[in-house]
Amino acid sequence: MRNLLLSSALIAYSLLGMAHASIGLKDDTTPSLDIGAEVFNQRCSLCHGSQGMGEGKIPLKIPDYPDTNLFTAQKASTKEEIYNTVVYGSMLENINQYMPPMGNELTWTELESVSLFIGFLRNEPKQAIAKLSDLDQQSSFITLGKDVFEARCVLCHGKNGLGDGRMAKIIKSPPPFNLTKSRAPAAYLKRIIEEGGQPLGRSPQMPPWGEQLSADELNAVVEYIISLRD
Repeated sequence: MRNLLLSSALIAYSLLGMAHASIGLKDDTTPSLDIGAEVFNQRCSLCHGSQGMGEGKIPLKIPDYPDTNLFTAQKASTKEEIYNTVVYGSMLENINQYMPPMGNELTWTELESVSLFIGFLRNEPKQAIAKLSDLDQQSSFITLGKDVFEARCVLCHGKNGLGDGRMAKIIKSPPPFNLTKSRAPAAYLKRIIEEGGQPLGRSPQMPPWGEQLSADELNAVVEYIISLRD
């Protein structure tokens, strides 16, 4: 009876997952290790850790938390078993209750990709961890850019770069630019942030920040501004 109920639940959950997948990434998106690394970084590292060794924030803070080391607790060893574990989580009989089912939260491409990546992590740990490390660095870089933007740019350009900051009520000719509509190349953005608007024939109200920002801060805020685009 238990197996029948479990089978029915898994079928229902699978259908929900497929329905969700149809509105996520395009069906023709090819699963890849890069997509899998991103999903792992966003969804799995909290428990399994940034290197898959069980060093996630949750198990480190909660005493007697189940082993989340993907290299020692290999209940799922084949690609199919890994995929089913990601999809159904604790709905499976031999999976710990703390493992959430992801089938209704991730697209088919994401599910396939993260399953591939977990297998890759176990078989080629150095290469896989290098991918995760690169993602962490990119995330830190964008975070730095956001911090600079919020400290230097929000007053005029607004929190989301829409040109609706508090100074937009005062600056009218021209008003602060809506950065989400910008298609200027990174080199131009870097120059106008460094030199201000006037040397480039733009608004003299745009101040130069070149002497106040480090090279990393300057490059990071350029990348963050580009990330705000529609």
